[in-house]
Amino acid sequence: MSEQTERGQFPGEVNIVDKINDNDRAAAIDAIQDLLFSKAADAMADYKKVVANTFFDEPTETETTDETDNGTD
Repeated sequence: MSEQTERGQFPGEVNIVDKINDNDRAAAIDAIQDLLFSKAADAMADYKKVVANTFFDEPTETETTDETDNGTD
């Protein structure tokens, strides 16, 4: 795989590797924290949709009975 293709697929990760390679430890740690926070936020947003669908999904239609019908028709 070419270097250009690798950089195009994972820009955040390659940026972190470049910072580590340049001995810029503080910037690399900040970039890792930003990347992890971003991925965690995305996961939480996806999970919020699942929870919302579970609790607020439209109820399925059930058979309605006539409560005034006592069966003596």
